[in-house]
Amino acid sequence: MKKLLFIILIAASLFASQNAKLDIYTEHYPPYNYMENGKLKGISVEVLDAMLQIMNSTNLVDDVILTNWSRAYTIAKKKKNAMVFATTRTESRERFFKWVGPIVKSKVGVIAPKNKNIKVEKISDFNNYKVGAVLKDVGELLLLENGVNKKNIQYVKGTDAINISFNKMENNRIDMFAYSIDAAFANAKMEGFDTSKYEIIYTLKEGELYFAFNKDTDDAIIKRWQRALDTIKKNGTYAKIVEKY
Repeated sequence: MKKLLFIILIAASLFASQNAKLDIYTEHYPPYNYMENGKLKGISVEVLDAMLQIMNSTNLVDDVILTNWSRAYTIAKKKKNAMVFATTRTESRERFFKWVGPIVKSKVGVIAPKNKNIKVEKISDFNNYKVGAVLKDVGELLLLENGVNKKNIQYVKGTDAINISFNKMENNRIDMFAYSIDAAFANAKMEGFDTSKYEIIYTLKEGELYFAFNKDTDDAIIKRWQRALDTIKKNGTYAKIVEKY
């Protein structure tokens, strides 16, 4: 009887651990995650929603906190049972998080106005320019890792960081902007910028976006989330979501 009770208690504890409610954070990062008419939308948001349904999770998409990237990233890095998405997985970030994914492929690069005719042959050339980047974003990270001088990087933060960066390029306050190519152009179009006036002058990284969990998150939770993502990829749900965008 004691043995049976012990097994039941262990099973209950494991179930509780796997179903622990998470603090989930994201940023304005179209077409992956963004707010429209008071509702979170985007590829990664719909993928998340499908996964939560598969898991019968106590978390809901409505619980996701939309904030600026620097805050979302810092909280997920420091707070147990916190998660941030959609996050580019890089070697330097690897040890700070546990990862579930990939959600989608992504390309991080540098965008500049065509009328500036900027030609960049090697990454050290960026030290001749004023480069815009979002604080703690992968664009900033890749520039610094590859030897671009910090004094040449102009940081932007806040939920309106992409819009601010395009305004800065329009007003010659920065020469270029390092960011996810898809997200930068998608947001610029939403804000009414003429994206045909801009070009990609350099690719910093071709990678993948993930859900990034605080490193102290229980491994059972990580495995459960990964199984849910694998399931929606196998049953066709994932393909339908991606097709919409």
